[in-house]
Amino acid sequence: MANYRNIHMSFWTDAKVVDDFTTEDRYMYLWCLTNPHTNLCGCYEVSIKQMANETGHSPEMAERILKRLEEAHQVLKYDKVTKELLLMNWSRHNWSASEKLNKPLLETIQKVKSDEFRLYLAGCYNDRNGVVQVDIPTAQPPKEKPAVVRHQRGEHGYVTLSDAEFARLQKDIGDQELSRCIAYIDESAKISGNKNKWKDWNMVIRKCNREGWGMGRQPRAQVPSKSEAALGNLQALHKQYAEEGA
Repeated sequence: MANYRNIHMSFWTDAKVVDDFTTEDRYMYLWCLTNPHTNLCGCYEVSIKQMANETGHSPEMAERILKRLEEAHQVLKYDKVTKELLLMNWSRHNWSASEKLNKPLLETIQKVKSDEFRLYLAGCYNDRNGVVQVDIPTAQPPKEKPAVVRHQRGEHGYVTLSDAEFARLQKDIGDQELSRCIAYIDESAKISGNKNKWKDWNMVIRKCNREGWGMGRQPRAQVPSKSEAALGNLQALHKQYAEEGA
Protein backbone atom coordinates (compact mmCIF):
# COMPACT_ATOMS: atom_id res chain seq x y z
CA MET A 1 0.00 0.00 0.00
CA ALA A 2 1.47 3.34 -1.07
CA ASN A 3 2.54 5.69 1.72
CA TYR A 4 0.98 8.71 0.03
CA ARG A 5 -2.57 9.80 -0.85
CA ASN A 6 -3.73 11.76 -3.89
CA ILE A 7 -6.21 14.56 -3.26
CA HIS A 8 -7.79 16.09 -6.34
CA MET A 9 -7.58 19.86 -6.57
CA SER A 10 -11.36 20.00 -6.92
CA PHE A 11 -11.51 19.33 -3.19
CA TRP A 12 -10.96 23.05 -2.63
CA THR A 13 -13.54 24.17 -5.17
CA ASP A 14 -16.26 21.60 -4.52
CA ALA A 15 -19.52 23.48 -3.84
CA LYS A 16 -20.37 21.33 -0.83
CA VAL A 17 -16.98 21.94 0.76
CA VAL A 18 -16.95 25.64 -0.05
CA ASP A 19 -20.52 26.37 1.03
CA ASP A 20 -21.10 24.00 3.92
CA PHE A 21 -17.77 23.09 5.52
CA THR A 22 -16.25 25.23 8.24
CA THR A 23 -12.49 25.64 8.40
CA GLU A 24 -12.36 22.96 11.07
CA ASP A 25 -14.51 20.66 8.92
CA ARG A 26 -12.18 20.99 5.93
CA TYR A 27 -9.07 20.39 7.98
CA MET A 28 -10.51 17.33 9.76
CA TYR A 29 -11.89 15.83 6.54
CA LEU A 30 -8.55 16.35 4.80
CA TRP A 31 -6.86 14.57 7.72
CA CYS A 32 -9.37 11.70 7.43
CA LEU A 33 -8.42 11.28 3.75
CA THR A 34 -4.64 11.43 4.16
CA ASN A 35 -3.65 10.26 7.65
CA PRO A 36 -1.30 7.25 8.07
CA HIS A 37 -4.12 4.99 9.32
CA THR A 38 -5.92 4.96 5.95
CA ASN A 39 -5.95 1.73 3.96
CA LEU A 40 -7.02 0.29 0.62
CA CYS A 41 -10.72 -0.11 1.42
CA GLY A 42 -11.20 3.31 3.06
CA CYS A 43 -12.30 1.91 6.43
CA TYR A 44 -9.72 1.95 9.18
CA GLU A 45 -9.41 1.80 12.95
CA VAL A 46 -8.58 5.02 14.79
CA SER A 47 -9.62 6.36 18.20
CA ILE A 48 -10.92 9.81 19.05
CA LYS A 49 -7.81 10.34 21.15
CA GLN A 50 -5.58 9.56 18.16
CA MET A 51 -7.57 11.99 16.01
CA ALA A 52 -7.14 14.70 18.61
CA ASN A 53 -3.40 14.07 19.02
CA GLU A 54 -2.73 14.10 15.28
CA THR A 55 -4.88 17.13 14.42
CA GLY A 56 -4.06 19.23 17.49
CA HIS A 57 -7.70 19.46 18.57
CA SER A 58 -8.99 18.55 22.00
CA PRO A 59 -10.80 15.18 22.14
CA GLU A 60 -14.10 17.02 22.64
CA MET A 61 -13.52 19.24 19.60
CA ALA A 62 -12.35 16.31 17.45
CA GLU A 63 -15.48 14.33 18.34
CA ARG A 64 -17.73 17.32 17.68
CA ILE A 65 -16.25 17.91 14.20
CA LEU A 66 -16.40 14.20 13.42
CA LYS A 67 -20.09 14.15 14.34
CA ARG A 68 -20.70 17.13 12.02
CA LEU A 69 -18.94 15.37 9.13
CA GLU A 70 -21.06 12.30 9.73
CA GLU A 71 -24.51 13.79 10.35
CA ALA A 72 -24.51 17.15 8.57
CA HIS A 73 -22.15 16.48 5.65
CA GLN A 74 -22.59 12.67 5.41
CA VAL A 75 -19.08 12.09 4.09
CA LEU A 76 -18.07 9.49 6.67
CA LYS A 77 -19.31 7.25 9.45
CA TYR A 78 -17.71 6.35 12.77
CA ASP A 79 -18.37 3.23 14.87
CA LYS A 80 -17.59 3.98 18.53
CA VAL A 81 -17.67 0.29 19.43
CA THR A 82 -15.08 -0.94 16.91
CA LYS A 83 -13.43 2.51 16.66
CA GLU A 84 -13.52 2.30 12.87
CA LEU A 85 -13.92 5.24 10.49
CA LEU A 86 -15.57 4.67 7.09
CA LEU A 87 -15.03 7.16 4.24
CA MET A 88 -18.20 7.10 2.14
CA ASN A 89 -16.72 8.23 -1.21
CA TRP A 90 -13.37 6.47 -0.94
CA SER A 91 -14.21 3.72 -3.45
CA ARG A 92 -15.24 6.26 -6.10
CA HIS A 93 -11.84 7.96 -6.13
CA ASN A 94 -9.45 5.19 -5.05
CA TRP A 95 -10.72 1.92 -6.55
CA SER A 96 -10.50 0.67 -10.11
CA ALA A 97 -11.85 -2.37 -11.94
CA SER A 98 -8.37 -3.86 -12.25
CA GLU A 99 -8.21 -7.56 -11.43
CA LYS A 100 -4.97 -6.93 -9.57
CA LEU A 101 -6.99 -5.02 -7.00
CA ASN A 102 -9.49 -7.83 -6.34
CA LYS A 103 -7.54 -9.98 -3.89
CA PRO A 104 -5.88 -7.28 -1.70
CA LEU A 105 -9.10 -5.25 -1.61
CA LEU A 106 -11.21 -8.24 -0.62
CA GLU A 107 -8.73 -9.23 2.11
CA THR A 108 -8.83 -5.71 3.55
CA ILE A 109 -12.64 -5.59 3.55
CA GLN A 110 -12.90 -8.95 5.32
CA LYS A 111 -10.81 -7.58 8.21
CA VAL A 112 -13.32 -4.80 8.96
CA LYS A 113 -14.91 -5.43 12.36
CA SER A 114 -18.15 -3.44 11.98
CA ASP A 115 -20.88 -5.55 10.36
CA GLU A 116 -22.55 -2.44 8.93
CA PHE A 117 -19.34 -1.10 7.39
CA ARG A 118 -18.30 -4.50 6.01
CA LEU A 119 -21.71 -4.92 4.33
CA TYR A 120 -21.48 -1.44 2.79
CA LEU A 121 -17.99 -2.14 1.43
CA ALA A 122 -19.09 -5.52 0.07
CA GLY A 123 -21.74 -3.70 -1.96
CA CYS A 124 -19.14 -1.24 -3.26
CA TYR A 125 -16.84 -4.11 -4.16
CA ASN A 126 -19.54 -5.93 -6.12
CA ASP A 127 -20.48 -2.72 -7.94
CA ARG A 128 -17.03 -2.46 -9.50
CA ASN A 129 -17.14 -3.19 -13.24
CA GLY A 130 -15.80 -6.56 -14.31
CA VAL A 131 -15.39 -8.15 -10.88
CA VAL A 132 -16.79 -11.51 -9.85
CA GLN A 133 -19.64 -11.05 -7.36
CA VAL A 134 -18.72 -12.36 -3.92
CA ASP A 135 -20.54 -12.90 -0.65
CA ILE A 136 -18.68 -11.29 2.20
CA PRO A 137 -19.76 -12.51 5.68
CA THR A 138 -21.61 -9.81 7.58
CA ALA A 139 -20.56 -11.18 10.95
CA GLN A 140 -17.29 -12.52 12.24
CA PRO A 141 -17.60 -16.24 13.15
CA PRO A 142 -17.28 -16.76 16.90
CA LYS A 143 -14.06 -18.29 18.05
CA GLU A 144 -14.56 -21.75 19.42
CA LYS A 145 -13.31 -22.30 22.92
CA PRO A 146 -10.86 -25.18 23.19
CA ALA A 147 -12.42 -28.30 24.68
CA VAL A 148 -11.47 -28.98 28.31
CA VAL A 149 -9.95 -32.44 28.66
CA ARG A 150 -10.72 -34.18 31.96
CA HIS A 151 -9.01 -37.34 33.15
CA GLN A 152 -10.45 -40.09 35.33
CA ARG A 153 -9.18 -40.11 38.88
CA GLY A 154 -9.60 -42.76 41.55
CA GLU A 155 -9.88 -46.53 41.38
CA HIS A 156 -13.33 -46.62 39.77
CA GLY A 157 -12.92 -43.61 37.49
CA TYR A 158 -16.00 -41.69 38.60
CA VAL A 159 -14.05 -38.56 39.53
CA THR A 160 -12.89 -36.59 36.49
CA LEU A 161 -10.65 -33.52 36.67
CA SER A 162 -8.72 -31.45 34.17
CA ASP A 163 -5.00 -31.03 34.72
CA ALA A 164 -5.58 -27.40 35.73
CA GLU A 165 -8.27 -28.34 38.27
CA PHE A 166 -6.08 -31.11 39.71
CA ALA A 167 -3.08 -28.78 40.04
CA ARG A 168 -5.18 -26.09 41.74
CA LEU A 169 -6.63 -28.61 44.21
CA GLN A 170 -3.13 -29.86 45.02
CA LYS A 171 -2.12 -26.29 45.81
CA ASP A 172 -5.24 -25.51 47.85
CA ILE A 173 -5.70 -28.65 49.97
CA GLY A 174 -2.47 -30.63 49.56
CA ASP A 175 -1.62 -33.96 47.92
CA GLN A 176 -2.59 -36.16 50.86
CA GLU A 177 -6.00 -34.60 51.44
CA LEU A 178 -6.70 -34.54 47.70
CA SER A 179 -5.94 -38.25 47.40
CA ARG A 180 -8.15 -38.99 50.40
CA CYS A 181 -11.09 -36.98 49.05
CA ILE A 182 -10.82 -38.51 45.58
CA ALA A 183 -10.74 -42.03 47.04
CA TYR A 184 -13.71 -41.38 49.34
CA ILE A 185 -15.87 -39.68 46.67
CA ASP A 186 -14.98 -42.23 44.00
CA GLU A 187 -15.89 -45.11 46.34
CA SER A 188 -19.13 -43.41 47.40
CA ALA A 189 -20.15 -42.85 43.78
CA LYS A 190 -19.34 -46.49 42.96
CA ILE A 191 -21.39 -47.89 45.85
CA SER A 192 -24.44 -45.68 45.22
CA GLY A 193 -24.27 -45.55 41.43
CA ASN A 194 -23.69 -41.82 41.88
CA LYS A 195 -27.21 -41.35 43.24
CA ASN A 196 -26.21 -37.82 44.26
CA LYS A 197 -25.76 -37.06 40.54
CA TRP A 198 -22.40 -35.40 41.12
CA LYS A 199 -21.04 -33.68 38.01
CA ASP A 200 -18.76 -30.88 39.13
CA TRP A 201 -16.15 -33.08 40.78
CA ASN A 202 -13.91 -30.13 41.52
CA MET A 203 -16.60 -28.58 43.74
CA VAL A 204 -17.51 -31.95 45.28
CA ILE A 205 -13.89 -32.51 46.33
CA ARG A 206 -13.72 -29.04 47.87
CA LYS A 207 -16.91 -29.72 49.82
CA CYS A 208 -15.52 -33.07 50.97
CA ASN A 209 -12.44 -31.28 52.28
CA ARG A 210 -14.39 -28.45 53.87
CA GLU A 211 -16.93 -30.66 55.64
CA GLY A 212 -14.58 -33.53 56.46
CA TRP A 213 -16.44 -36.28 54.62
CA GLY A 214 -15.16 -39.73 55.49
CA MET A 215 -13.13 -38.53 58.46
CA GLY A 216 -15.43 -40.30 60.98
CA ARG A 217 -17.71 -38.76 63.66
CA GLN A 218 -16.86 -37.81 67.18
CA PRO A 219 -17.90 -40.63 69.62
CA ARG A 220 -21.32 -40.03 71.12
CA ALA A 221 -21.51 -39.42 74.89
CA GLN A 222 -22.14 -42.68 76.78
CA VAL A 223 -25.56 -42.87 78.48
CA PRO A 224 -25.31 -44.82 81.81
CA SER A 225 -27.56 -47.85 82.23
CA LYS A 226 -30.26 -47.91 84.93
CA SER A 227 -28.16 -50.16 87.22
CA GLU A 228 -25.14 -47.90 86.84
CA ALA A 229 -27.30 -44.88 87.60
CA ALA A 230 -28.73 -46.53 90.75
CA LEU A 231 -25.26 -47.52 91.95
CA GLY A 232 -24.09 -43.99 91.43
CA ASN A 233 -26.97 -42.62 93.50
CA LEU A 234 -26.20 -45.05 96.38
CA GLN A 235 -22.55 -44.10 96.35
CA ALA A 236 -23.50 -40.44 96.50
CA LEU A 237 -25.83 -41.01 99.48
CA HIS A 238 -23.21 -43.07 101.29
CA LYS A 239 -20.70 -40.29 100.85
CA GLN A 240 -23.21 -37.73 102.13
CA TYR A 241 -24.04 -39.78 105.31
CA ALA A 242 -20.39 -40.33 105.99
CA GLU A 243 -19.71 -36.60 105.83
CA GLU A 244 -22.69 -35.82 108.16
CA GLY A 245 -21.58 -38.39 110.80
CA ALA A 246 -18.02 -37.15 110.81
